[in-house]
Amino acid sequence: MNKEKQMVSIIIPTYKDWDRLSLCLNSLDEQTYDHEFFEIIVVNNYTEDKIPAGFFIPQNCKVITEKIPGSYAARNTGIALSKGAIIGFTDSDCIADKDWITNAVKFLVNSNECDRIAGRINLYYHSKKLTEAELYEKIYAFNQDLYVNQDGTSVTGNMFSYRYVFDKVGLFKEDLLSGGDYEWSIRARDAGFKIKYADDAIINHPARHSITELISKAKRVGGGQAGFDKPGNKSKLQSVVSFLYDLRPPVRSIKLIQKKGRELHLAEKILVFYIRYYLSVITAREKFMVNLGKTAQRQ
Repeated sequence: MNKEKQMVSIIIPTYKDWDRLSLCLNSLDEQTYDHEFFEIIVVNNYTEDKIPAGFFIPQNCKVITEKIPGSYAARNTGIALSKGAIIGFTDSDCIADKDWITNAVKFLVNSNECDRIAGRINLYYHSKKLTEAELYEKIYAFNQDLYVNQDGTSVTGNMFSYRYVFDKVGLFKEDLLSGGDYEWSIRARDAGFKIKYADDAIINHPARHSITELISKAKRVGGGQAGFDKPGNKSKLQSVVSFLYDLRPPVRSIKLIQKKGRELHLAEKILVFYIRYYLSVITAREKFMVNLGKTAQRQ
């Protein structure tokens, strides 16, 4: 069998997002990878939300429902039903480059030094004039190459892994509503499964357009970080100390602003840093509140 024609399972969780999912599925229907060698599993994570009339579903795609809330529970359901020796992940708001699967599989099977890959995630914007939120996203969103080099991690917006990695380290933690991809990546890394960055395995993702969207994500991240700590296990004093520690200004991120924001004006760089700090405070507060017993939010 041709090593570059292995069976691949693409898993996509979705939550009340049919319009953007439609664009995602259309891009997967146009893949150059042989359609007989990949399947698409869409996991609807909102049981009351039915497939819209006339909704396009590719022939190699099936849509299933998972009632347990959270994208990681949805991904686990997809993994359990999948057939591929290679499992790929993206999100319902992503649009795949036509060679996404072809290049990912080629990179993975021709490398003797990795079991997982993190693909490139390109941002696209509403218009040429970027909003404050889009300026922030331009610097901080989906730096997959940095994730790989710094922590050996990847976001599930564009990740491929051999199935045997999941067989060994287990599935995603279903009780996490954010950060489950990071947590799983750390387990895989610590188990000795190597990851590399594949620059030509490309997914396109819309940049968040408003500060409100960034705040919502910051709260989800805070709730997810509290999930790592197992809320209820920390004393109030430990939670306070952790909260104060998390309030430190993100000084190290200045280097990233300088690297990725060379064309930005000084005022824009200062604005981006301010937003970074503002969001880090929101994340820290949400983590603190969840550690004290608040329910982590999904949206």
